[in-house]
Amino acid sequence: MLRRSIVLCLIAASTAYADNPETIAERSQANARAILDRAVEALGGAEALRAIDVVRMPLDGETWQRLQMTTAAPPFEAGTNHETLLVDFKNNRLRLEQQGDGQGFESNNTIVIKSGEGVNYDHRARTATPIPAAQSSQQQFVQYYRRLPNLLLRQAIDRTNTLRHLGQDTFEGKPHEVFTFVMPDTQQVAVYVDAATGLVSKYELIFVDPLTGEEASEIMFGDYISAGKYRVPQTWSNRQAGDVSSRFKLKVDINPEITDQSFEVPAEGYARVEPLPNTLEEQVEKLADGVFVIQNVAGQNQNTLAVEFTDYIVAVEAPGSSDGADKVIARIKDAIPGKPIRYVAMTHHHGDHIGGLRSFIAEGATVITTQTNRKVVEAMAAAPQIDRLAKNPRTPEFLFIERGKRVLKDGSRTLELIDIGPNPHAKEMVIAWLPQQRLVFQGDLFFASINKAPPGPPQAGTVSFAARMKE
Repeated sequence: MLRRSIVLCLIAASTAYADNPETIAERSQANARAILDRAVEALGGAEALRAIDVVRMPLDGETWQRLQMTTAAPPFEAGTNHETLLVDFKNNRLRLEQQGDGQGFESNNTIVIKSGEGVNYDHRARTATPIPAAQSSQQQFVQYYRRLPNLLLRQAIDRTNTLRHLGQDTFEGKPHEVFTFVMPDTQQVAVYVDAATGLVSKYELIFVDPLTGEEASEIMFGDYISAGKYRVPQTWSNRQAGDVSSRFKLKVDINPEITDQSFEVPAEGYARVEPLPNTLEEQVEKLADGVFVIQNVAGQNQNTLAVEFTDYIVAVEAPGSSDGADKVIARIKDAIPGKPIRYVAMTHHHGDHIGGLRSFIAEGATVITTQTNRKVVEAMAAAPQIDRLAKNPRTPEFLFIERGKRVLKDGSRTLELIDIGPNPHAKEMVIAWLPQQRLVFQGDLFFASINKAPPGPPQAGTVSFAARMKE
């Protein structure tokens, strides 16, 4: 009798479940869909959003790129940026004009993509560089949908199977409903919808910050106005790991009149050069006895110098990430076997040059840098990452560059680490000088094109570097 009761209970439970098949995932999707529908109506309605064929969007403002400023700590000097984006989604055409300056660099480029073929026009160097198909494909257009909330929601409408409701949150003192969806380029975004207005206030992406681990990159929209049947923002800003990295004013023009000429660039006299390769070959190049440069192992166009001394090795630069740096360390040990990496030197504090420091610290290397970079290195070493240093924590040890120079020497080798700053790229800028071999290793002060393109006018950081080399 007991066995029969259990069976009857199981049948009853199964029947009850069949009558109400909704799962937590289904409820989450339904809630997200309701929030999306409200936001879509607030921005113009589904029919209007689907009718967006062309967008022109001029954008002007300032930038404070995270871990790319001239100093490691505030106050920071802002860079400037002007862009005009014109996208013809119906015919797969794009024109992006970019002008900017900051950290010792000036840029003036126009990118044109038409039917999967693209060209980058560098107006400073007067070159026209074809963009490989992998970089100019339809997939690349997806990133431009994230420039405007109206286009972002249009993507969400087409990908409702990926919608999920995350819950409620407060942003700028106001309650918001938050949903997430996956875009065609596999990027997952969390969209914040104002509970009162239904407007999109921001969306978030997750990235790995070398100082603080996994963080949110927030793209925020504000000052909405009516533009015909649409509501569009007049401000666009980006905050990374809680710090503002850019702030722009923008003007949105939906479905303006365009012609084929809108996607042409006057480029008479421009040198037509080879396209940049999609990937660069990893290699270890011997520059002299006991001196090697490890190229493109930590990441594309990222290099580390390895110098052999009698009892140890010095590495200069730790770019990329912990995973990339682990590969660099392995290559160094292959090139110079049987010796420990005792020191790792930084050229400057920018994130793309120190992203692999944690691996060298885990290896037991002492960090050679200027005194003002100490806090950056300590913060990086304490970041909640998943790598060798997290498994076996170590406190970073330092050897500081004092009075502008640190010299390492023994009977076999001399290596001078010289602070040539202040430089427009970074106030403290270190180069490695091997006087016996007459070799200089630098980071971001001089660029040799990998496609043999004319260099164009020198950047301010290069001019300053050349002047210091003459002293």
